[in-house]
Amino acid sequence: MEKQLSGFRLGLTFAGCFLGAGYVSGREIWQFFGRFGIWGWFGLIISMSFLSLFGAVTLFLVRRTGDAAIERLMIPWNFPFLRDAVSVLSILFLFGIDIIMTAGVGALFRQFMGLSAAQTGFLFSIAVALSALTGLESMISAFSFLVPFLTICAFVIGVTALAILSPVPFSGDYDSTGWVFSAATFAAYNIFGSVAILAPLGKYADNKQIRRGVAFGVSILLLTAGLFLLVLNQNASAVAQELPMLSVAERLSPFAGWIFAFLLLLAMFGAAFSCFLTGINQIAARLKFIGLYRKAYIFLFSVLIWLASLFGFGTLMDFLYPAFGCLGAVFLLCMLFHFFLRVESRK
Repeated sequence: MEKQLSGFRLGLTFAGCFLGAGYVSGREIWQFFGRFGIWGWFGLIISMSFLSLFGAVTLFLVRRTGDAAIERLMIPWNFPFLRDAVSVLSILFLFGIDIIMTAGVGALFRQFMGLSAAQTGFLFSIAVALSALTGLESMISAFSFLVPFLTICAFVIGVTALAILSPVPFSGDYDSTGWVFSAATFAAYNIFGSVAILAPLGKYADNKQIRRGVAFGVSILLLTAGLFLLVLNQNASAVAQELPMLSVAERLSPFAGWIFAFLLLLAMFGAAFSCFLTGINQIAARLKFIGLYRKAYIFLFSVLIWLASLFGFGTLMDFLYPAFGCLGAVFLLCMLFHFFLRVESRK
């Protein structure tokens, strides 16, 4: 691992933590923001503000304490039970995201090519396991390539869809209530899931690079989400699909559909790789025997993740994300309190 991480690479890695199947497919964006109409835009701004705040808090806290363990970042007091709860919840959520990404690959190949979701999901889980053998530097290098490519291609396809597709505006009733809770839930589960991935990077960036990296990463996320909201509001039929933005791309042309399917696959791989690698590292740190037989357990966990993914992409995402968002919000507030304690101690 390099000794100093630039703001550019940090920003790309930050954005890559969130650009998974739910985000890039547009399903997540519509579920938490689009269905609220104009209020969804306010919700999006609130969520991105929270992502920026807690992302910076995570990295600054690691830099000040020198400790990247999520349970000690979130629980500043010596309460073993609470720290164990945070650690277990974090591991479950990381593998939960991996399960959702694996299910998303199955949904992608089923919707786009009519292939078996179970078989393609299994191959994907094995590919993620093989990649997890490489380590943290490989994750950062992967995001350094994937995020710019994803962002540019998604932007081109989105703008093209707005420019040439005949609008089919959403004709249903927007939900004018609950948008604050939805925005907070979106921010909470995304932040809670990313803390364990981001935390180790805090040791490799100074304060200036952290500020630049977080600002750059959030800008990428906001630009992508805002564009997808505009596109989906003008393509009502796509909202009913498991992968809405893929349906929009297919309306443009078969070639655009292939390009966007490839983008989704890359996004799913990046999210699954980072979550799986971080989850394995966290388990190995707590259970030494897993560290001794790391390769065998990597493949064992990949098979278990594949089996869990058979419940289906939409079902898993609709349940797991809000559930972990509500649970993780409490611990995120504890981490914010920990940060303020550190700030006060330096005065």
